Amino acid sequence: MTREPHSQPLISHYIEKFLEEHFGEKPEQVIVTLRPPFLLIHLNGFILPSEKMFVEKGQWNKVLEIRDLLIDSVKADLLTGLQAYSKGKLTNLYADWNLSKRSGMLIATMEKDSLHEEFPWPKRVDEDTLREIILLNSMGTQRIPDQTNFYWLSDQILLIERIGILIDIEKKLVENGITEELRLAKRPLELRITQLFNLESILNGQVLDLFVDWDFQREVSYLVLLLEERKT
Repeated sequence: MTREPHSQPLISHYIEKFLEEHFGEKPEQVIVTLRPPFLLIHLNGFILPSEKMFVEKGQWNKVLEIRDLLIDSVKADLLTGLQAYSKGKLTNLYADWNLSKRSGMLIATMEKDSLHEEFPWPKRVDEDTLREIILLNSMGTQRIPDQTNFYWLSDQILLIERIGILIDIEKKLVENGITEELRLAKRPLELRITQLFNLESILNGQVLDLFVDWDFQREVSYLVLLLEERKT
């Protein structure tokens, strides 16, 4: 199992400096999970002074749109910087934000090699029911994915990869360059999974945060659930 724990504090420090340089603020906390083929960077206490007014008025889409544009503009530089701390070749970067909690998630993906690591399911989780719920939620927001992969990066972090997700009208929108509008429309539909289904009983734990992002050109989506740490 490749954890590379020595890289995690270096990545945390790098992210703090990068965000402060490009956004003008740094998070209060950065939590790094490095488990190939994924690098997750969880940000807490991250809000810009210019965003506070919009957040307080509930105008979240304005903030999300600007952040999406900012991340897109620095994505190549950020991936290049993160590459120095990862043995696996980084291929893409995804990002999502929970403005009400002032949190965020950066997901860097790596090339998948033939030696695939095991990501065993926690014994407490009802695997069959959770798979069915994710399928039902996917049907309600897009279509049944061609492929759905579950990666338990730890007992508290579940990453769900969905490949082949767009319906025909969405593909046409992407062809016409209407991707940000599509992203803003699909976000709340994905996040309502916690309202439509009793996830916590299936996961046997509280869902603390949830993030989602897409690569519409590649028809890939990543959904990350952060769960409470179980007391021993």
